Amino acid sequence: MEKGVESSIKVNVGIIGFGEVGQIFAMGLLKNNPNVKVYVYDILLEKKQTEIEDKIFNIGAEPVYHIDKLSQKCEIVLSLVNSSASINVAKEFSKELDSQAIFIDFTTSTPQDKKISEKLVQDKNGLYVDAAIMGTVATEKYKVPLLLSGSHASETEQHLTKLGFNCQIVELPNGASSSIKLLRSIFMKGLEALILETMMTAKTYGVNKEVLDSISNTLNNNDFTTFSNALITTHMIHKNRRMKEVSDSLKLITDANLQPLVTEGVLSFFSNSVNKQIDSEIVQTNDIEKILEVYSNKNEVKSGNLI
Repeated sequence: MEKGVESSIKVNVGIIGFGEVGQIFAMGLLKNNPNVKVYVYDILLEKKQTEIEDKIFNIGAEPVYHIDKLSQKCEIVLSLVNSSASINVAKEFSKELDSQAIFIDFTTSTPQDKKISEKLVQDKNGLYVDAAIMGTVATEKYKVPLLLSGSHASETEQHLTKLGFNCQIVELPNGASSSIKLLRSIFMKGLEALILETMMTAKTYGVNKEVLDSISNTLNNNDFTTFSNALITTHMIHKNRRMKEVSDSLKLITDANLQPLVTEGVLSFFSNSVNKQIDSEIVQTNDIEKILEVYSNKNEVKSGNLI
């Protein structure tokens, strides 16, 4: 949708969970779509908390006091609750479901949990869509990138795009969107912890600027995909030497009276890798998919030249 252009689509949208994301999505829907009605359910409404009720009214939405009533009022429902509540929300929402309402599950649940939620919705003739928020809602607001997967992702993407959302489809079964988000989170949160541990140690030794400049130079001067693939292929060849270097780095941290929490995990990974025997011919192919497949195998490879 172009900036300043309002949508003429007429639809009732339900929001489950009125936290930061729920509030931003509700306000964005109402601002960009004058013909859209937004209904909000939050568990705090059942506890008769008037503060959240006032917030819902103030933005122009309508509170719903029982979750199963959303299925009777709305054609599209966004589930924005914590992952621990995802299955129960799908179950309660589906109790009175008797139409093909689209239930979009934005929780960070595992693919296994999302499949359970999918069955609960589909058993009542609803349409279940796995979704993931792939950016920062606090800064990107209503235009935060959304990832959709599952058999109803395409039609859902069309509806959400008309409403002004920023959507992308991944043509894989339900659970793919949440998998991508969680796997991305492993890297991003791991990198966050690694940077903090590295820079705290560097500051202790008075070399934080030099260390950061060196790391920045390496990352900025390499295509990330190429760099990642190089780490995967060369890891098998140089894992013994690199493990010794990690061990030395761990001592550097402990000598500074700091906790090597991340580095201990890195050392454990390398130790496991050193004990795993991989056919050198596989490594020399530079076939990333094959290397990952073999490396993921719990059984050691016992043929050919081993490294």
